[in-house]
Amino acid sequence: MNTSPTGLEKSTANAPGVRSRRILGAAIGWGAVVLAVGASIVLARWATQHPRSDSAKVSAPVIGIAPRVSGPILSLPVHDNQLVAAGEILFEIDPEPYALAAAVAQANLEAVNGELENAKRAIDAQRMHVRAAMGTLALAETTLAETTETYGRLAPLLAKRYASPEQVDSARRARDSSASAVEVARAELAAAEASVLDTAALQARQRGALAALAQAELAVRDCVVRAPFEGRVAGMNLAAGAFARIGVDVMTFIDTGRWYVVADFRETDLRGIRTGAPARVEIMTAPGRNFPGKVESMGWGVTDLPQDPFGGLPIVLKELDWVRLSQRFPVRIRLGKEVPQDVLRVGATATATVMPGDPAEDQ
Repeated sequence: MNTSPTGLEKSTANAPGVRSRRILGAAIGWGAVVLAVGASIVLARWATQHPRSDSAKVSAPVIGIAPRVSGPILSLPVHDNQLVAAGEILFEIDPEPYALAAAVAQANLEAVNGELENAKRAIDAQRMHVRAAMGTLALAETTLAETTETYGRLAPLLAKRYASPEQVDSARRARDSSASAVEVARAELAAAEASVLDTAALQARQRGALAALAQAELAVRDCVVRAPFEGRVAGMNLAAGAFARIGVDVMTFIDTGRWYVVADFRETDLRGIRTGAPARVEIMTAPGRNFPGKVESMGWGVTDLPQDPFGGLPIVLKELDWVRLSQRFPVRIRLGKEVPQDVLRVGATATATVMPGDPAEDQ
């Protein structure tokens, strides 16, 4: 077969339709490259302005409920995972021994009050004795003044024989007797004043008895343990009859009024996050739904175990030790009231995205 050039190939390759298709193909190719680069730039910019974390957990304040008194549990009206209102009874401890202690404290207080009343009446009587002694002393001092004046008037008359020696002696003895009576009255007044009781010690005992009674009554009230706030009972594994001990947790209590998501963000993303910034949170218990939130705080320190852990710092483990990875820091995002309660569970997986906005100043 003859394959020698005919001279038509060149003219076909240089045809206007072929050149147009080549130009269009090149334009489409370069356009795709430009679009890919532009999309990458836009996505990178969006990711910078919208930091996202897929490592997030739902959390809430969790406390342990421990009694302030010890004793067997008489009643347990709640069950595990129950939602209870603030002030609702969680459990009740046998109050009988504490009621008896309160009765003893009440009796002791009444005894002290009786002693104090008796002491007050005795003091009133003693003060009357003091007033009587003061009257006796005043009378004795008046008599002394009169006898002294009589003796002073008669003594000069003895030399002129206007008064007999018997009269002068009688006046002197009356004066001396009155002086002795004054000394006796003064001594009796001092003794009466010294015998007046002081109720300071009894008043101190009364205050101690009042404090003991208040403490005993507080123990009786503490036998009924109530919910400190609205929340949900968790981690309860006991029944009525169990012995509760002071300071030992009987159950765990979740504060259902304060829900937040703790998300671990790379350290390179932290510069785009501010306290008060709005956020979107997707919780795995409600996939496909986004809930609003607000950045409440950012972590300022983490540690990875087992290398020299610091007490109290959150633990964020690095996934690959042989690759230099960006450290992650926890960011706490407060959830709003819009999130349904049936979606919120402590430990639920979530994703969090911090949105651009007008955040509050860092705290």
